[in-house]
Amino acid sequence: MKLRIDGQTYHLKVTRRLQQPPDAPRLVIVGFQPNAQTREILQVCIQAIQRYTSEPHELWVVDNCSPEENTHWLLEIPALNVILNRTEPIPPAGRRLWKPETRDFSWGSYSNAAALEIGVRLINPQTHFLMTLHQDILPCREGWLTFLQSKIQKKTAAFGVRMDTQRTPEGVLHVLGYMVDFQIFRQLKLSFFPQLPQYDVGDLVTVNLRKAGYEVAACPNTLHQPELIETLPPLFQNLHVDRALDDEGNVIFLHLGRGVRKSEGVHMTGTTPEAWVQFAEEHLLG
Repeated sequence: MKLRIDGQTYHLKVTRRLQQPPDAPRLVIVGFQPNAQTREILQVCIQAIQRYTSEPHELWVVDNCSPEENTHWLLEIPALNVILNRTEPIPPAGRRLWKPETRDFSWGSYSNAAALEIGVRLINPQTHFLMTLHQDILPCREGWLTFLQSKIQKKTAAFGVRMDTQRTPEGVLHVLGYMVDFQIFRQLKLSFFPQLPQYDVGDLVTVNLRKAGYEVAACPNTLHQPELIETLPPLFQNLHVDRALDDEGNVIFLHLGRGVRKSEGVHMTGTTPEAWVQFAEEHLLG
């Protein structure tokens, strides 16, 4: 099928294996698998979601132009809805002079947003809750999804696993993992597209929800509250990644960060992709 988004036509292959009622949250993972290591990162992500999410939900992967040989396995997973995007998302300002070697941070941000916009157009428009997810994440406690969903009520229209304050003093929810009231999202005609350099992918959802009078909030997270680390079990204390906590102080969600860049040897700090996958297989999926 084809979709026209932001002046660009996207050629898609859609495999829909599971349909749930509108009140079941839609979880949309943006996937990009340029190599075997990123494939493993996405594999443990999907396995962890399936392992720790017993609540009714629809799980979607929007794969963004990965080599075809790295995508076949996605089509073999039961109860997984897959969108294979075969069109390179290119920011409007760079389309005339676009070359693959010109990819930079702005391309990655725009590409991520384009994948989410594809997902938005293919999930049931009556959906109550939409959750955005990066591929280098691991839910790690049963009930994590119910906890996040319970926080969206009254005037709170979005709740996430991390609030970042680098770009705005009041903070924005990081698109790596936040749930939004999808009906409010649609009513306000919100978008995930960035406005760099100030607003990254997904930031304007937070900004415009606040402008409309809604509140947003997030879990405690060790990235910005490192003092929380000493309260964690040893298993999670020594894992150098973002750790999001519920109201009782349980670790419910992990984020590697820079998963693709680490797999390509560009970003070298923190936990390695190999250690991340090993941790998932030994401690979360066994």
